[in-house]
Amino acid sequence: MTAMPMWTPLVELSVDLPRAEVQAFARSQFGTALRRAGISAEFTLASALACWRKLPLEPVAPSLALIWTSRTLTGTENTACLTEILEARELPMPFQFIASQPAMAGVHAKSLFPGLDHVTTLTHSAAGVAERLLPALSRRHSWSHVLLGEVWTPTPWQEDGERFCSHWQVMTHG
Repeated sequence: MTAMPMWTPLVELSVDLPRAEVQAFARSQFGTALRRAGISAEFTLASALACWRKLPLEPVAPSLALIWTSRTLTGTENTACLTEILEARELPMPFQFIASQPAMAGVHAKSLFPGLDHVTTLTHSAAGVAERLLPALSRRHSWSHVLLGEVWTPTPWQEDGERFCSHWQVMTHG
């Protein structure tokens, strides 16, 4: 039996923004809007990238895993897509539906993070699932760094429906 790697946090970042500020925050991280990405995907990647950039020195050749969980990630884009389709009285276009899926953030991640080897997202997850998931994933994979996050994006029926929140940490073998 192999010993499980110990992970040491290097940097952390929490982001809490009203809906009106999310796209400006995302553009400040990417330099432009992400093509065919919904607001939740943009927020997820922008906050992850902001955390990664907090490293004093970015690793030259990292082997990176990007792992995040969310309890509410699907509602925002799905609802916006369906509302737009119903108001237009037309059939949905495939790209509308694709952009509404939270896992699409992973498609855009490769160009943003050097050395990205693995992307995992879990929606509708209990708090703390990432901490339980990381050791299990680490048994089969050997990464030098993990960017681990929890993301909360609003759904229209939530009381706090205007807040986009995330907490990220970059971890390395300790």
